[in-house]
Amino acid sequence: MLNSMSKKVILNGIELALPKYDDSALTLFDYLEDVVSNLERGLSDDDGNFQLSINVDFSASKTPKHTFHSNGSTKKRTKDKVAKILKSTVNKDNNHVSGSVRVNLMVEDK
Repeated sequence: MLNSMSKKVILNGIELALPKYDDSALTLFDYLEDVVSNLERGLSDDDGNFQLSINVDFSASKTPKHTFHSNGSTKKRTKDKVAKILKSTVNKDNNHVSGSVRVNLMVEDK
């Protein structure tokens, strides 16, 4: 069961690696906004507070590839939720994006 906005996700740093600056940077920021919204909706109070580092590799015509790391206090169940949320976050406009983004997040109770 999903709780309505029980978490607050704070961007704590973003690193982009793109061949050149163009409109694809805006697509990546839109994508990150979707990730933050989906995490806020998909996580609940019982997931606790934690820090999260997400790496996303984009390649034209492929689904984004995610890897993430969280601090040691993150429960396995919460990590599984995060993985599911990341996998389900799909931006239809990223098919022309090539590059990677790394973002550090703080997830806290509201």
